[in-house]
Amino acid sequence: MAVLVLAGMLWIDAHASGDFALLDQHGQFHQLSRYAEHDAVVMLVMADNDDTSMRAASALRQIQQQLKQQSSDVRVLFFLLYAGTDPDRMAVQSMAAAQNVDIPVLIDEAQIVLTTLSARHLGEVFVFDPGSQDVLYRSALGATGNIGEEQAEHLQNALREILVGDSVTADTMVASGAEIDYHFRRQLQAQPVSYQHDIAPLLQRRCAHCHVEQGLAPWAMNRHLMVLGWSPMMREVVMTRRMPPGQIDGAIGDWQQTHELPPEELAMLIHWIDQGAPQGGDIDPLAEPVPEQDIWPLGEPDLIVEVPAQALPATGVVDFLLESADLSLPEDKWLRAVAYDVGDKSVLHSLMIYARDAAAPIEADADLIDPVVSEYVSIFVPGERVDAFPDGSAYLLETNRNLAFKIRYLTSGRETVDRTRIGLYFQDQAPGMTVDSIVIANQAINIPAGAAEHREMAQSKTLDADVYLSSFSPHAHGRAKSMQMTAIYPDGERELIANVANYNFNWQLTYRLQQPMLLPAGTRLEAETVYDNSLANPLNADPDVSVQWGLSDQDEMFNHYVRILRPR
Repeated sequence: MAVLVLAGMLWIDAHASGDFALLDQHGQFHQLSRYAEHDAVVMLVMADNDDTSMRAASALRQIQQQLKQQSSDVRVLFFLLYAGTDPDRMAVQSMAAAQNVDIPVLIDEAQIVLTTLSARHLGEVFVFDPGSQDVLYRSALGATGNIGEEQAEHLQNALREILVGDSVTADTMVASGAEIDYHFRRQLQAQPVSYQHDIAPLLQRRCAHCHVEQGLAPWAMNRHLMVLGWSPMMREVVMTRRMPPGQIDGAIGDWQQTHELPPEELAMLIHWIDQGAPQGGDIDPLAEPVPEQDIWPLGEPDLIVEVPAQALPATGVVDFLLESADLSLPEDKWLRAVAYDVGDKSVLHSLMIYARDAAAPIEADADLIDPVVSEYVSIFVPGERVDAFPDGSAYLLETNRNLAFKIRYLTSGRETVDRTRIGLYFQDQAPGMTVDSIVIANQAINIPAGAAEHREMAQSKTLDADVYLSSFSPHAHGRAKSMQMTAIYPDGERELIANVANYNFNWQLTYRLQQPMLLPAGTRLEAETVYDNSLANPLNADPDVSVQWGLSDQDEMFNHYVRILRPR
């Protein structure tokens, strides 16, 4: 039986928590259901500067060590769930180091997991089945004297029963830790949430640009009734961080858009859904007419390129397509921006653009995006219609270049023809900095069958001059689960630049820095991709086969596209 054990003051009715996901103090992503193949996972709700928490953590470590000594075959994971008033990651790291805590600490900034589990005090224990997300046992740790010993004994007994497949008969204990300060709950109770003034604007700002009629999203967020009907699913995908899509770790780097919901918005949305998602009035901002968008947000392009039309079936899987388009430029052009006029928004998943040497031979489709003759330029994903390069920079699109495209479609339940166009915007004046790309790739990847945590690495060449990092576009397929990029400076110092803790193949976004970041000459960039080829990965087509590099979405990739600016 696969089981998750949480320690903390958590209690829920009907013994069901629902799935959830959080990052730990090191930025690693953890989702309850992704541990379905483990025998058990143990967590402790705790905080710093709390004696009960420290005693409970010590007791939990002892239980962890005893399980390891009893059997090496018992797959039990241990976690702490932080419920302190300061969820700052560096502070939690310092707390864990000071207390010699080597168990990952999950950080619930919005307190939505704590709220879902009805946690009240520090030091309570929960046992979950991650397959069903049911709570199998609840008790406590951290009391002093004989009571503390009794708490630990009851938890051990419960685990023994669970691991052999028996129903839990172990006694439960009451937690003695301090009450959790639900600061978001207090604010929300003092100021009731308004659909018209709070929720609808949040959804319009964060969600409705993709959730449109005939869009790629499965439903249109165009009136309260739709939101009400989909609110249980909304809660699930927000709790598991599937939505908003493409989230990057906001604690690492200074990005224009991390695609995370701020804690206060996350707490407010979950609170409103848990209250029954009330409209609270006749006015419905989501039902109001939306102004028609300009086809070209930046104005009429200097050059419009038609992507070859694609006839798509109603159902089934459409593998990646490789296409090209002639440019026949009369002279070199400085490209300052790219815009996308999508033909059928309900099917276009992503479109990558490369500038390709027009004279290079084409013996196979893969030659169109061969990095020896093709340079990465831009990528389209739903919700991002414009890719404008930073002020003072432009890409030199030479006369001997054509465009190549790597395209992925999803079927929509109806036959259709996609006719997407690309708008190119030029400037006459040479820029102060030239846009260039570094592709950190590893075509030697080999992911064993069933491997849940397989790491692959690659490094860039050493930079021969100072450059500025502008954006980061990680790319892989369905078995990739997380990605990181690190700068290794000339003196050997390492700096983590980007952490895509929960990579999702369906959302291959470009992450742009607020301000370009200096990478001095002598710097190397190191990229890491972690793959999950196990049954627990919902995007894994077949966990029983090993996987290598390939263009098909049944294969895997390791490509990190790094846009840099070179001073001229």
